[in-house]
Amino acid sequence: MPAARVFGTYRDLFRRVPRMSADERLDFVTVIAPNYLHYPIAMAAFDVGLPVFCCAPMTTNMDESLNLERKRIDRGLAYGLALPYTAFPLVIQARALVQAGALGTVRKIVTVFPQGWLATRLETAGNKQAGWRTDPRRAGPSCCMTDLGIPCASLAEFVSGQAITEVCADLRTFVAGRPLDDDGSVLLHFDKGAHGAILASQVCIGRDDSLRLWVWGDKGGLDWRLSRPDELRFMPLNGVARTLSTESPDLSRDAQAALRFPSDPSDPLVAPLALQYDAFADRVANAPNPAEPPCPTSADGIRAMSFLDAVLRNTDPENTEKWTRLI
Repeated sequence: MPAARVFGTYRDLFRRVPRMSADERLDFVTVIAPNYLHYPIAMAAFDVGLPVFCCAPMTTNMDESLNLERKRIDRGLAYGLALPYTAFPLVIQARALVQAGALGTVRKIVTVFPQGWLATRLETAGNKQAGWRTDPRRAGPSCCMTDLGIPCASLAEFVSGQAITEVCADLRTFVAGRPLDDDGSVLLHFDKGAHGAILASQVCIGRDDSLRLWVWGDKGGLDWRLSRPDELRFMPLNGVARTLSTESPDLSRDAQAALRFPSDPSDPLVAPLALQYDAFADRVANAPNPAEPPCPTSADGIRAMSFLDAVLRNTDPENTEKWTRLI
């Protein structure tokens, strides 16, 4: 990078923005940092008139998310949130099948996300990712349910077309001395009658990025997994189960459009992240974007925080409710 484009802190950058010439000025700010920095960086960017594209979560709590949304509306700026699991072509195809009625009435939605990388106390062994993700001051009030539960909830709602209305949760910290959860299970009720569950863990030894989604209706079921992201298993009630792929000729228009970024077997998240980043750039530029889904917005970020907030309220030791409704 040219030295003139490198800054010691984000505050140094934003102090320079008003003095930038037209050819120097930023189009928008991308926030890729520990969770506690998402809110102050985004607020500071809005203050100098810059749109924001941020990795999830939007902030570390609901109050911050609502404050950020008020500032965004006041400044009239765009905000995008990276939720890449909803941008895989076969996940988009799964949503299209649900919308087309191929599953009938959706009854059951289950997402599982077992990882094993935090099965030991890596945060005391110099691992920087483990260090901040298990630290309440930098990660916020949750580790596992923020890192894995939010993507699971977003994926379930995106594909099913149903919104989570209430949760019954169980959070656990299995590794001694760790202040945040490293395992969680959440029962779900959805607004159109479906029930479901999220099983997320960071202490499942031998598992790594094993995200999987099942959706079952009264006419069929779907099965998608991150380990084979370019495949989708469709199981009709009266018919032969088949596996759709990126080569299938009958993919929906939106799924086909999402194929414009080639998949990378060594890192399957590169292509869906590129898709959402590209869609956000087009939004900022007021340019038409050829692909659905559009980049998630601040509304999706607040929705994700509402889910996390409900889980934390449900698992509060003083809570006496079995089910806690999302705000």
